[in-house]
Amino acid sequence: MSFDATQNKAEHIVFKEKVEHLFSLTRLRDQTAFETLYGITSSKLYGLILKMVADKDTAADILQESYSKIWHQADSYFRHSDENWAWAWICQLTRHTALDHIRRVGRRAEIQLEEINLTKFNDETQQLSEQRDLNYCLAKLNPEPRKVIVLAYVHGFSHSELAGKLQTPIGTLKSWIRRGLKELALCLKS
Repeated sequence: MSFDATQNKAEHIVFKEKVEHLFSLTRLRDQTAFETLYGITSSKLYGLILKMVADKDTAADILQESYSKIWHQADSYFRHSDENWAWAWICQLTRHTALDHIRRVGRRAEIQLEEINLTKFNDETQQLSEQRDLNYCLAKLNPEPRKVIVLAYVHGFSHSELAGKLQTPIGTLKSWIRRGLKELALCLKS
């Protein structure tokens, strides 16, 4: 492992620990900790949301709604989580908030599947170590699981939408996603 990769992995661990600490204080209703948590995570979450909705104002509204949910639902995290990792919970809550918005107002203008770049998860934040790690691990997946994982988790397509667009049975899609996510988790841990 190169020096840069080691340094990036160390920075990611520090980020993860900082988020975990701030989130635990947020659970205790520490507003200063919550503001700091917002400061270190909001740009990453905003980038995630922008991949799902094209409008910047809408993305900002979804981000605000997500942080409201984080504040009000923080105590439920530890009761329901086996992993005890706050960053994953925050990302998932934000993703679900964006998906709820998409379902309420309808998907943005139909995306042509051929136009979606499946090899790069997020070009704007390519400098982030976890981003490079994710791109590396995504590239190692077979094409079918990679495609459905990116379309579902980055672009917000539901299983039924993907089944229709890709003309593939939902069970097959779910299997690809499940196996692909397991492979991603193993790759990201190594």
